[in-house]
Amino acid sequence: MYTVCLVFLLFLCYAIIGWMIECLCVSFMNKKIVLDRGFLIGPYCPIYGYGGVFMYLFLTRYQNDSITLFILAAVGASILEYVTSYLMEKIFKARWWDYSDRRFNVEGRICLGNAVLFGILGLVFIYILNPYLLKILREIPENILIVISIISFIIFLADTILTFIIMAKLRSRITLVKKDSTSEIDRQIREFLSHYHFFVKHLFKGFPKITISAPKGDRILKSINSVLAKIESAKQKRKKQKKTKENK
Repeated sequence: MYTVCLVFLLFLCYAIIGWMIECLCVSFMNKKIVLDRGFLIGPYCPIYGYGGVFMYLFLTRYQNDSITLFILAAVGASILEYVTSYLMEKIFKARWWDYSDRRFNVEGRICLGNAVLFGILGLVFIYILNPYLLKILREIPENILIVISIISFIIFLADTILTFIIMAKLRSRITLVKKDSTSEIDRQIREFLSHYHFFVKHLFKGFPKITISAPKGDRILKSINSVLAKIESAKQKRKKQKKTKENK
C-alpha cells in the first residue's frame, strides 16, 4: 500500500512539474502568461506523470550509463507521446497537438526536437528530480503519506471523470461532422462549442493547435455554418420579441 501511494504521489509531482514546464514554454513563446495547459482541468499534465514513473521504474538501473539513459528516455517518452496522441484522436475525434511544421516528425504526433528534450528531461529526472522528490516523500510519516495520496487520488479521479464527461459531450458534437479537417472547419467548431461550456474553453486554451477531423470538408463546413446561422437567427428573434414587449 505504501509503495503504491509513494509511486502515485511521484506521478502527481511529475504531472504538476510537466504542467509548469508547459506553461513556462508556451508563455515564453506567446510572450504572455498562459496557465491553461493540459487535458485535465487541474494544474497537471498526466503524460509527464506517466513518463516520470516509467523512468523511475524502468530506467533507474541505467543511471550509471548516461548515454543509454538519454536514448531510452527519448525513445520511451516519444512512444508514449505518439500513443497518447493516437488514442486521444481515435477516442475524441480531435487532434490535440501537431508537429507537422517541424522537421523530422512522424505523422505530426512526435518530432526529433521533442525527443531530444525528452532525453534531457530523462537525465534531469533520474539524476536530480527523482532523488530529491523521493527524499522528501520518504520523510513524510507513512500514515500521513497514505492519507495525502488517497485524497489526491480522489481529486485526480474526479477531475478525470469530469473531463471525460465533458469530452464525451464534445465528441458527440464532433461525431456529427465525422473525419478530416480544414483550419476553417476547426475555427467554426471552436466558435460553435466555445459558447456552451467553460471547460471546453479551457481545453481549447490548453491545446491551441487542436484540430477536429471529418471527410468532405465543404459539406461539413456548410452544415456548421447552417447551425451557426440558425443560432444567430434565434438570437435575433429573441431580441425582436424583447423589444416588442418593451414597446408595449
